Amino acid sequence: MENIELFLLEEINKLQPYALKTPIDSKNFWKDWQRIFTSVKFAQIAIRSLLEVENLPEPEELYLNRKLKVLKEVENYLKELKEIALQIKGFSIFSPEESEEGNDGDDLEDFLF
Repeated sequence: MENIELFLLEEINKLQPYALKTPIDSKNFWKDWQRIFTSVKFAQIAIRSLLEVENLPEPEELYLNRKLKVLKEVENYLKELKEIALQIKGFSIFSPEESEEGNDGDDLEDFLF
């Protein structure tokens, strides 16, 4: 059991560069959010580019696919923080999936009122 705890701590340490520690209501939140989000997106682009290389050994391909999944989770975390920050500022961003759940056919009226 100790080994799994050590592996878990290692994984958490690997994710620390993506942790947004700036308070949501501070001036630097958006600057730090954008820096980390850009880093995640560039890493995803680089991994996808590497995955397109022919003759990539299977272990490396598996590693890159796992890394891509982790980066997608980090991206979702950052998007959730963005949503919270916008709500705190008084903005509400909704996805088309959310609006379809209660869709009464009059989207413009729902948006404006």
